[in-house]
Amino acid sequence: MTVKLSTALYDATISGDTKEVERIQNEIDDRFEKSAPKVRQNVVNFNTVLNNDKSSAGSIYDFLNKNLGADWWEWETETIEHILWIKFAVALEGLNRERVFAIRHLCNSDRAFFDWYEFNQLALAFSGAMADFEYLKKPSSGMVISAIKTMKHIRPDRDDKWGGDVIKYICIVLKEEGIYTPPRSIESIIQDQMKDMVGSDVSKEWQTIARRFNELVQGKNMTIEETMIDIQAKRLLTAEASAVSYGS
Repeated sequence: MTVKLSTALYDATISGDTKEVERIQNEIDDRFEKSAPKVRQNVVNFNTVLNNDKSSAGSIYDFLNKNLGADWWEWETETIEHILWIKFAVALEGLNRERVFAIRHLCNSDRAFFDWYEFNQLALAFSGAMADFEYLKKPSSGMVISAIKTMKHIRPDRDDKWGGDVIKYICIVLKEEGIYTPPRSIESIIQDQMKDMVGSDVSKEWQTIARRFNELVQGKNMTIEETMIDIQAKRLLTAEASAVSYGS
């Protein structure tokens, strides 16, 4: 019976019948009050994840896998929206709608691992920056780091294999922000390419920069001097912290 009410609510919303929407929603709310705790918990979980614009793409992926099944990404987009509405009586919209369909695209395609433009759009969508297909928006270093971590989480089957164009693009984004040292969390992916880009004068200092970065992470010697070592360590810390904020 709840499924029928949810379908009726969906139809009333699409047709713009606000009075009918209110009537059906009230009836659904009454039934949820009397429903089993398990169902009620599902609704709370959904409202926490998919109704929160700050939800990470990784947490949304985990939620969809748990509640829709491991093959949900094989469904048509209309089916995903409709099933979410039927099961949870909440419309998928805004930033999280874009995240859900970016996740679906990543599950269905490897292109973002070797096409720099697709990687760019995915990094924007995952971070909530809303990808724009009329002009190119560039993600920040934090968005890029977070996107890499999320892609590895969603697609572990790729076994950390990245195309050369994407690796170059990641290095370019970092370098344009003045980061000439590979962030520790993605070092294994980009270090060879970045070494070629920045040259030996900088790369020979990477270990020293890494040690200074670790000091800052641990809250030691927080005074930043106007030296290449300190400046690079601080920029790495800022980028990694930004990535955590997008991925948490």
